[in-house]
Amino acid sequence: MLLSELEIAERMVSSDEAKRLVITPIVSAKNQFGPSSLDVRLGTEFALLENINTSHLDTLADKGNLQRCIEAYTRRVRIGPNQPFYLHPGEFVLASTLEFIKVPSDLAGRIEGRSSWGRVGLLVHATAGFVDPGFCGVLTFELLNAGKLPIALKPGLRIGQICFIRMSEASRIPYESKKLTKYSGATGVQPSKVVDDPEIGPVQIDA
Repeated sequence: MLLSELEIAERMVSSDEAKRLVITPIVSAKNQFGPSSLDVRLGTEFALLENINTSHLDTLADKGNLQRCIEAYTRRVRIGPNQPFYLHPGEFVLASTLEFIKVPSDLAGRIEGRSSWGRVGLLVHATAGFVDPGFCGVLTFELLNAGKLPIALKPGLRIGQICFIRMSEASRIPYESKKLTKYSGATGVQPSKVVDDPEIGPVQIDA
């Protein structure tokens, strides 16, 4: 069941720590709360994917070599409160929410773009819109400018919205308890950690 704005607010002040939903800071509750969602703002850090002198990302490569390739492929940029970041047409960058979020184990979340930004071609996530029960940290925006003009972005813009779904029962393997947890507790943009996936690397053939 999708939580209403009142239920989201009630979860944020719950006296039961296991049920409490943490979203901080809330800059303006009046502007951020919607009927069944909460608007989230753009943070100050970006991770750009750059052209590098390599043919491809090789999932069959040694994990160390793939990690070095991803590090060379990714450049971090931090901007000030009133400093613009220009996202050019066709450009893809990672960013994060200004808000730090902690989801209880009986809720899941879904982050989406706001319609007003979508109408000028700004897409806020490519594939990773789901927020697991038990997640703790900032959320990642996968920003793509599908429009025809550069977009000047600045920290604090409400570019996304998150809704929460009540589960039939609390998860027994919340995000922080998962074996392959990679992004828990993040306070800034996290480049891909696909190298931590067990299927990455040379294929092992048993004798």
